[in-house]
Amino acid sequence: MLLGPRVRELMITANSTIPDIMMPRLAGNCRPRPTTEAPCLRPGAGSCLHRGLCSSLPRPKKHPPFKNYRLSNVSPEVRREELAAAGFIDYPRIERLPTSIASFREQWMDRLKTGETADSEEYTVNGTIYTIRSAGSKLCFVDLVSQPGNVRLQATIQQNRLLTQHAPDNAVRNFTKLIRCGDHISVQGKPYATNSGDLSILATSIPKMLSPCLHSIPTTNPGDASDHATDRHVELLATPSLINTIVARARLTEAMEDFLRSKAFHRVYTPILAASAGGATARPFKTTATEFSDRELALRISPELWLKRLIVGGMDRIFEIGPSFRNEGLDKTHNPEFTTCEFYATNWTLETLITETQAMINDVAKGVEPFNHEFHKSIGKWPGELWPRIDFIPELNKVLGSELPDLSSPSAREDLLRLFEEKSLPIPTTPTLPRLLDKLSSIYIEPYCLHATWIINIPECLSPLAKSFPHSDLPYQRVAARGELFIQGKEVVNCYEEENSPMEQKRKFLDQQRHARLPKEGETPDELDDEAMSIDDDYIRCLEWGLPPTGGWGCGVDRLLMMILGKPNIKDVLTFGNLRAVTRGAEKVSTGVENSARDSYKASKDAEEVSPDMARKVPVVIEAPLKEDVATESGRWTDPERQIEPEGQREDRKLEKKRIQEELEKKFAYFKL
Repeated sequence: MLLGPRVRELMITANSTIPDIMMPRLAGNCRPRPTTEAPCLRPGAGSCLHRGLCSSLPRPKKHPPFKNYRLSNVSPEVRREELAAAGFIDYPRIERLPTSIASFREQWMDRLKTGETADSEEYTVNGTIYTIRSAGSKLCFVDLVSQPGNVRLQATIQQNRLLTQHAPDNAVRNFTKLIRCGDHISVQGKPYATNSGDLSILATSIPKMLSPCLHSIPTTNPGDASDHATDRHVELLATPSLINTIVARARLTEAMEDFLRSKAFHRVYTPILAASAGGATARPFKTTATEFSDRELALRISPELWLKRLIVGGMDRIFEIGPSFRNEGLDKTHNPEFTTCEFYATNWTLETLITETQAMINDVAKGVEPFNHEFHKSIGKWPGELWPRIDFIPELNKVLGSELPDLSSPSAREDLLRLFEEKSLPIPTTPTLPRLLDKLSSIYIEPYCLHATWIINIPECLSPLAKSFPHSDLPYQRVAARGELFIQGKEVVNCYEEENSPMEQKRKFLDQQRHARLPKEGETPDELDDEAMSIDDDYIRCLEWGLPPTGGWGCGVDRLLMMILGKPNIKDVLTFGNLRAVTRGAEKVSTGVENSARDSYKASKDAEEVSPDMARKVPVVIEAPLKEDVATESGRWTDPERQIEPEGQREDRKLEKKRIQEELEKKFAYFKL
């Protein structure tokens, strides 16, 4: 990195520490300074700007011309010029299908003696340079790597083995000078066993540059998927082990699909964008389409209702693996965009769903065995014994020391609020009856499900799409034919017998809307939980055509992959990180407050153009950001609490800044930029 003399002097004057990587270049590019200044103490340096800082540095050798000098870290533009001068940047087409590295190794592994070259036809192998090792100016070893499997192969480039017509005297030196880690090259040669017995391909001609990497791949601290200090493709190049996560996800979904196909299921695809979003309790993303600008559309929060329509239409066993979207917050186990696997089978009961779930999880764990992070310890022994089950309401009665109220009574919510106050429990932001029960479960039941555990007989108000019945031991409590599988304290699977009565389904939709209303005192309108499930009349009409007894099943693929790989955060198993990472470059939206500040600023600028005296009386907003910025068409705007100052004070600040700048220029007037 070349620093201008003025910048170097400012760094030294401020007692700044110059990075070690800069010092040799900085010392080798010193400019003479006036003779009135004391000379640098470095022997032979003449007069320079370092004031003795160079005394401990060895004098760098004079750099030869750039075209003959390979820098370890140059800009993409410089490297592009360097490659173009050597004819290495033409991005050629592939003339024929090359031999894969895996196929080459499988064919020739352990077939050659040490130092032996195969007397066979030549092979063409393409790969990405992983490491480069030179032994003198006429011998070079290059490790090539390719997916899948991250298989490596060493390529040996030796001057006296190359064909004369393809390799002038300095060919190897020129090639090894230009190649970099990350370059994609094509090597033509013969199988060869090195002196250490490793399989290699001995080049018979200078390798061909297919696509150079114009940047230097970072070797330390490449960033992560959440912050994206670097682009994701750079992280993958710098840390190849991250590719294992992507491969593990593919293996996981393949294992789930193979299991379901073995049970005579058919994979289907349902809409992601539709008029409404149903099938779960969540806030959807809303948008519009160019073709129908007058219609509000929503991204699906679950494919459930679409899949059950197919069951009504006559299909027997179906499944879908795909994305869903919920406009909610981020945490270690939640991301607004996530992948689910859902299947529906006619005539499957809850017991059948639980049994098949255990079989599927066992098969999936075997399918991703190379990436398994002691996952078998979390799922218990299988086969051998069934996973334990916890009855929702009796378990809460036991740990609370008192019985829950009748959850179907009108006073159930108030009774639960009194229970929260007695136990000093945190009350949810929107304290509806379903949310209060869910909070109790998250405190007293879910954290203790470290090994695979089923939570069954969940209250009806928490399961509006499932069939329900009176609890066998507590007849006054209505519970759902539903089971949730928890592993390591996190929900992995949700399954239940589907409600197929259109009358009951409508009643449950209405109950959800009733639970969603929080009454307020006086004339204040009731507060509404906007995440509550709404009444889907279209789905109710669909049920009128007849939904056979059906078992439904859903699994969060991302969360299951987290447990298999032993990852603590969902961002670690998403290919490009969570929503924060993939939207980092998005244009920020200005709210009404920022728009007001912008309008105020524009008004002051208009007044200044009309009358400077009048404009001095109009306060303007300081342009320096203080908190979170919000982008607008006019530039960067800060939050509404930023400071405001009169125009006169602002001019005084500018004058003071100008005075300081002039003093600095006088002090360093002898610098020539």
